[in-house]
Amino acid sequence: MLLDAARSSIAASITASTEGPPVRPDQVWLTGSAEIARQAVLDAFPGPIVTTAVDARAVIEVAHDRPGSHVIGVDALGKVSARACSDALHRTPGSVLCVQIANPEVGSIQPIDVAGGHWLADAGQCLARVRLPAQWTAMWAGARDWGGPAGVGVAVVRGVPNWHPASPTVRGWIGGVPDVPAAVAAAAALEQAVQTFDQESARAFALVERIRTEVAERIPDVDVLGDPDSRLPHVVTFCALYVSGEALVSELDRRGFAVASGSSCAAEDQQPSHVLAAMGAYTGGNVRISLPFGCTEATIDSFLATLPGAVQAVRLGT
Repeated sequence: MLLDAARSSIAASITASTEGPPVRPDQVWLTGSAEIARQAVLDAFPGPIVTTAVDARAVIEVAHDRPGSHVIGVDALGKVSARACSDALHRTPGSVLCVQIANPEVGSIQPIDVAGGHWLADAGQCLARVRLPAQWTAMWAGARDWGGPAGVGVAVVRGVPNWHPASPTVRGWIGGVPDVPAAVAAAAALEQAVQTFDQESARAFALVERIRTEVAERIPDVDVLGDPDSRLPHVVTFCALYVSGEALVSELDRRGFAVASGSSCAAEDQQPSHVLAAMGAYTGGNVRISLPFGCTEATIDSFLATLPGAVQAVRLGT
């Protein structure tokens, strides 16, 4: 009963966040992670995929493994051409689009128009943050994106009648023993986040706008990346010349601020960001900031006051 209630709640929350037809509870599947949810969706569409050079590395690897797939380049803002995606889909019969709604590293929202095809949408960092587009066939996300527990992923498949995952399921939970408390917590967190969606998104957008503007003003030799307007409200990445990104992250951590560097989908390996490389941006010295729900103006004031000294300390090696 609790799993059924969690699926119903998540379906209602996604419906309230989507510009499109309602999501039914039986179209919502729970998993132990966003990665499992992604794999379940990809398994439902085993043919060629069309993706972008800034999508998750795991998706790009799938494209390399499936004959006929296309990995499309992006512009300096990290955005793909909708026309290029459409052309690639039409050139390869049976292919599907597999593209992020927005890039979680630089925040740019992708201008997608599937024109009657299937779109498998990575909704990471999007739920309860931006209004989801109407055209997706299937999507996945992780509950920690909206303040839920890390051990829950969500897959939604609404464009394939009577679809059922290839892996074993228990009351809508894909693979393994259902984590009922985590499922309930994920549903409750999303329900709460959606209730304050408009106000929180507008507030976060304004806070990130301050970071985007003032970082460039206060620190020399810094590039702020991504689309300044059509973007996730709570994410910003900038690159500082003459510093190591990891060193700057460590310095900021020492001063009380938790930020990240490297690729958002594989930051733990400390490899250069494939997203920034695809954009033609400098891949060293990058810092990625993702504001938590409820982040305050005072926190941003303190961060902006602290950042110039931290950058200078790393540049001078002190």
